[in-house]
Amino acid sequence: MDLPAFLTPALVAYLFLALAGLIDKVLLQTSIVSPRAYAFYVGILSVAAVVLLPFGVVNIPDRRILFAALVSGVAGVYALWSFYNALKEYEASRVITSTGALIPVFTLVLSVIFLNEFLGFFQLLGFFILLLGGAAVSLRENVRKTFTFELFNHAAVAAALFAVSFSLMRFVFLAEPFLNGLFWTRIGSVLGALTIIVIPENFRRIYWATKKAPKTAPAPFLFNQGLGGLGGLLQNYAISLGSAALVGAIQGVQYAFLFVLSLTLVRYFPQLKEVTTLRQKVGKALAIVAIGFGLYFMTIR
Repeated sequence: MDLPAFLTPALVAYLFLALAGLIDKVLLQTSIVSPRAYAFYVGILSVAAVVLLPFGVVNIPDRRILFAALVSGVAGVYALWSFYNALKEYEASRVITSTGALIPVFTLVLSVIFLNEFLGFFQLLGFFILLLGGAAVSLRENVRKTFTFELFNHAAVAAALFAVSFSLMRFVFLAEPFLNGLFWTRIGSVLGALTIIVIPENFRRIYWATKKAPKTAPAPFLFNQGLGGLGGLLQNYAISLGSAALVGAIQGVQYAFLFVLSLTLVRYFPQLKEVTTLRQKVGKALAIVAIGFGLYFMTIR
């Protein structure tokens, strides 16, 4: 059985992103207390894309592609802001699963409407099984807890913005080489960060959040951005190889990684706030089995 080209980089990407998501949770609780400051610094670090310039891989695309790349980057930064708002207040597993269950739905709609991408029967079957598996993890926890609407609101906004970012990114990669498209979407992320800080209230909050952060905060933050950056790079590469909707649906695998990592790390980092009752563990395990079936159907052509 030949695996889809995008599958392996997507799976590795979600392993890194699951670990980065847990570290994000710890940092937001202990070091960098402002989600907007966190989103700003993540976006501004995208300026590292300038390292591609000396290699001569960067060309200015036509205006339509350039606009799409820049908007993709801006949307990604604002998606992170909404995502971090939720992550600061709720368990990492609830936030990641709630957001991740919505991203592929929005992305599929945008891909069909604007990119004319359609899934085959087995891919569509795998897509919905992955969604059900991811939703099962989230639903099992969310329906019993307060402020569900607030969490859903953050998750829906983040998911919609991520979907816009991924769909536009796919549009760019269909027309441009991977490194060139990557460069311009990263420049868009820098622009997104700058649009946050030009607002005086945001500048003030980011300034004070930075001043209050422990002196040791930059080291774990930069380490985690390295992890998240590598995961994001592999995710972007997967999108360049295949449907953005399918890459988004495979995010269900991130829940499996998140489940295992949470069980391992919660005793060392209470900030993760994970529920570890037997009933919750069994529910998540069954959802992960469903995710495995979804992945299998995606490999059938």
